[in-house]
Amino acid sequence: MIIFYEKIDDIVTDISTVKKSDLFQEVSVESANDFLSLFSQFTLHENIDLEEFIKENIDEDDSEEKNLSAFQIKHWVSNRSFGELIDMYENGEIVVPDMQRKFVWDSIKSSRLIESIILGLPIPPLFLLEISDNQYELIDGVQRLTTLSNFVNGRQWNYDKQSHSKIIPSKLSKKVAVEIGGHSFNTLHEDYQKKIRRSTIPLIEFKQLDPNNFNSKYLIFERINTGSIKLTPMQIRKSLSYGPFIESLYLETEQIEILSKIFSPTNFKKDVHVEAILRIVCFYEYYYSKNTEILEVTGIKNILNNYCELRKNISVDKKFMEEINQALTISFSLFGKDLFCKRVELNTEDEPKFIFVGNMNISIFEAMISAIVFKIKNKQKINTDKLMTNYVNKMAEISTEGREKGINPFSISTGTKESINSRFDIFNRIVEESIDDL
Repeated sequence: MIIFYEKIDDIVTDISTVKKSDLFQEVSVESANDFLSLFSQFTLHENIDLEEFIKENIDEDDSEEKNLSAFQIKHWVSNRSFGELIDMYENGEIVVPDMQRKFVWDSIKSSRLIESIILGLPIPPLFLLEISDNQYELIDGVQRLTTLSNFVNGRQWNYDKQSHSKIIPSKLSKKVAVEIGGHSFNTLHEDYQKKIRRSTIPLIEFKQLDPNNFNSKYLIFERINTGSIKLTPMQIRKSLSYGPFIESLYLETEQIEILSKIFSPTNFKKDVHVEAILRIVCFYEYYYSKNTEILEVTGIKNILNNYCELRKNISVDKKFMEEINQALTISFSLFGKDLFCKRVELNTEDEPKFIFVGNMNISIFEAMISAIVFKIKNKQKINTDKLMTNYVNKMAEISTEGREKGINPFSISTGTKESINSRFDIFNRIVEESIDDL
């Protein structure tokens, strides 16, 4: 793959798949690891995120659904009045995913929305997913609809049904037009009240033709996720699949302190550490608990999306999370940050015989930690010296095979059933052969 980058005063200021100007230099990379190895040597502008670039442009998990028939979506466009939408929301015909219910708009932004409606300015459409007859899930537009509903129904902007605080009617900021500034809905002129209720907004409504296929729901959210801060796949799951599972997953993951030594602050902001733990939870259940329904879809992202939906109302096993913590402690104490879950290559030029290369590999992470957890559950003692020896020998062999035959379950087509089974088989053997005989 050809990559172009701009370098000014020894700082890489931009990376792209197209040559944007004559200042851009050209380089060829064969894999995500090649890309990371190359650009990790440079000083990068603060706006450049190598991991994000890989996900967008070099993601080697080519097992994601690309067939159009996999996304069975029907959609239509309509217009409805704000009054009707408010009634539907209040009566439970329009529901908001739990995680999206937290109100984040301030009074100025809320007031500007009301002012825009009264002025007759166009309002961005709402995206609704039909989940049953006459019931919709609001995918995009939560702030707009809750702002309107709270204002028209005489509640504070940040009204929460769970709160028992006194209800105080919201008032429009005095920074909007003087005719409406400082007014609540009930004190507005009747003409303005009618304008708010009767004005219409475009709706883009979707329906999944296969109710058991969650791909469409996530695809829609990803495609309309164009805000200034783009959500990661894990953050989208937190929004769309929020419930006891996601809530407890986040809560228990935050208790695993060693993750702060493994993942960077940037990774933490993007919930990369949570997705890493989710992968262990998901694939451990598939491989060691033999729950094959987990792999009814392909591609890591789709598998994790599907798993979160299937487990939505079930909290994670607290004991299992403690065992993950133990496994992380054992492995991180052995490898340390510089070697933890990295690829291994044979050193043909000099000593040492093996060298650890690249960044932490998440596929190695999930398979190794799961294998160690399995032994912890069975109260088997791992000899860490044996584990290190077995790890470097096997992983170097896999790297060589990857170069010669193009087969590597840790970096090529990682979301296929074959690759998942292969890497879990590999680490199951590595750890099994590292057990001390009684």
